Amino acid sequence: MAYRGFVPGRFPTADLKRSRILEISPDITMIEGYISDDFFFKPPSCNCFVLRDGDMVLLVDTGTYPFYRRAILDVLDRHRRDGAKRLVLMLTQGHFDHVANNDVILEAGYGDVRFLLPEVELPVIDLFHHWMGDFEAMTEYYNPYREFPMVFPTAVIGLTGRMSARLARSLLSSSCRMLFRGIQNLADRAEILRLDERVEWGFGDVVFKGWEVGRFLAVHDATHSPGHLSFYDPQDKVFLTGDATLEINPAFFDSSLETCIEMMGRFRRFAELGYVETATDAHRSSIWAQELATAFDYNPIHPLQAVDAAHGGDECAALYGFFEEYYAALKREVMSALTRLREATVPEMVEEFEGSRDPNARFKTTLAFPRVPSRVDVMVANVMKENGIQRRREGERIVFSA
Repeated sequence: MAYRGFVPGRFPTADLKRSRILEISPDITMIEGYISDDFFFKPPSCNCFVLRDGDMVLLVDTGTYPFYRRAILDVLDRHRRDGAKRLVLMLTQGHFDHVANNDVILEAGYGDVRFLLPEVELPVIDLFHHWMGDFEAMTEYYNPYREFPMVFPTAVIGLTGRMSARLARSLLSSSCRMLFRGIQNLADRAEILRLDERVEWGFGDVVFKGWEVGRFLAVHDATHSPGHLSFYDPQDKVFLTGDATLEINPAFFDSSLETCIEMMGRFRRFAELGYVETATDAHRSSIWAQELATAFDYNPIHPLQAVDAAHGGDECAALYGFFEEYYAALKREVMSALTRLREATVPEMVEEFEGSRDPNARFKTTLAFPRVPSRVDVMVANVMKENGIQRRREGERIVFSA
């Protein structure tokens, strides 16, 4: 198989052989992804989903490693031999662990192949410029480079950031180019979905906006990224929420913790009304949840964090209710930290947050960057931005006022 993407020596092939093919419902197959506690040397790979509706197959996300190309092709070939004629690729988001195998659709043997991408996600799927632009935006709130942990391999950027943000940015730029090299995300071939083309689907007092693809609705929730999508199957009441339900949110400066809170409330109500019977997402896995719990020596806050999927309306509502409270607690603890300090920089609020006794805050700080891509400093800055907290510069310090 031709090499695409990451440095071959970094492929965690032994671990990938444990990935499973799960039938989520009669028409939805999940190809289990990969999670490690070593983000830079064993990057994550999302769960990939293949949804079937008549003669159409919808592929949601394509993963990181070449391993997933074969698995995706096997499932797509089975559907093609069973009469499927049209193949549509969509993404929950444009991040690298969801797009690195996008060009697999060109090898699937379908005569009718489309790639649909929300216009607002175009800057995100431009992987290198998105990462670098995200860091540049954060410099209006704090110096993100000097906040890199003083452990291998991020210590080099952190130490450099203490001396020169410009030089640290150059080092980060080189790292990103290496991380993303070889990825063919097919952005140049995408059919662009405009916001004014969204439709509304109502479910009792819950309304979602998104794009129809066959019988499925690609729900535009704008949580983990500006164009983030969740996918709903009304026939079997399956809801696939991508990275909207992910413990490391907000993972980027253009993620939205406020929208995460709002959408989890809608998702919970959606399930309470009886519209969701099976719920999972882009990184839910009983195997990898246990691996992370062992690696970081923690217990999940809620047992549904450690399942492959929630089943039944009550479980699904409980899953979304957990994330609703989790995200709300993170925001609450950040704001409380600023209130106690009265005036503080982002790093000072991070230190105060890390002393919280709230179980949600303690869980967040346990998922320590760089082993996993969870950064408390990004979350704190995100809360400051989204809540319009006043700030002023004092030399190199950017100070926020309660």
